[in-house]
Amino acid sequence: MSSEEKPAGKNILILNDPDRPMKIRHIYWFAHYNMAGPCVRYRGRYFLEYLNMIEGIPYSFVMPGYSPGNILHFVGVYFSALFFCGKNDLIVFQKIYTRGIYATALKVLLFVRQTNTVYDIDDAYYLKFPPSTIHFFLQHSAMIITGSRGLTEFAHRFNTHIELNPSPVIPHGIVKSGRSKILTVGWIGFYNAHRESFLELFCPSLERITIPVRMVILGITNETHRKELLRILSGNPMITLEMPDDINWLNETSVYRRLCEFDIGISPLLDTEYNRAKSAFKIKQCISCGIPVLASRVGESINVVEEGVNGYFCDNPMEFQKRILQIGGMAEDKYIELSKQVLQSAYRFSMERYCKVFCNIFGHNTPSE
Repeated sequence: MSSEEKPAGKNILILNDPDRPMKIRHIYWFAHYNMAGPCVRYRGRYFLEYLNMIEGIPYSFVMPGYSPGNILHFVGVYFSALFFCGKNDLIVFQKIYTRGIYATALKVLLFVRQTNTVYDIDDAYYLKFPPSTIHFFLQHSAMIITGSRGLTEFAHRFNTHIELNPSPVIPHGIVKSGRSKILTVGWIGFYNAHRESFLELFCPSLERITIPVRMVILGITNETHRKELLRILSGNPMITLEMPDDINWLNETSVYRRLCEFDIGISPLLDTEYNRAKSAFKIKQCISCGIPVLASRVGESINVVEEGVNGYFCDNPMEFQKRILQIGGMAEDKYIELSKQVLQSAYRFSMERYCKVFCNIFGHNTPSE
């Protein structure tokens, strides 16, 4: 183990100590990106808003930016955290990975206020970007909170104080009411990052499908990728392919309404180190609408999908095809029953439970499950 990878062993937060419970007074949250990043919204802003609503914990939320307003807000929150952070305050660095001014300033803050710090990470960015900044925060933060078991395993190389809290879904109240006239299979996410998995594990299942299927992909932005999929799937007249580009990702209600057009949600993932660190977020979004899912047995999918309850594991094109035909061939009342069953499994990754786990980590009004 290199000196950079030596696990932290000092300046530890008081964690769930019954003799000295921690009443969180304030959370300083430094995000890595703007609201276009799903984790900035779901693990950051929406979480803080919900926690404030149910526990009354105030927060200061910062995103990087170079506008005068962003800079002034950052300076105000930064110096408040630097000089006035109390023993019951938390400073959370969310997935910081760059090496610019913003990250450098936060490294200084971490050095000064190490005892109160948390590093929150839900993606294996150390495989996509120069990892030195991530390694620094992993090693020197008092506590690491990860979004997957794969990330927990990696983080143990740098720190011994790690807690798992997989990403939640917001309460949205948008639920399927029945199956579409034409079976609709859907995928949501950033297609560029999942193209290889989609083409290798899923596309062949549609090339030979024998029932009418409407395939909807939410999140494809590259025109070359659109043409590629049209070319691959145009040979089967049973397939209607839709790749809408008029999606307002910040309008969560609109996004979940689009999701509810799906009769089946899919998440094909090749078994790579990066994918093993994924938090199965798109699967959770579908399940929260009552949509059964078909997913590869990779990463957090293993802990989200309950075989035959809220979906099925599919590790190759033939298995995807088999389950599509199975669900497509269900009687309507059986599908509605399955949809209700799917919805009942969604509490495990609800925002309510996410907040309870977070509070329990620090002994703040430790809830009973």
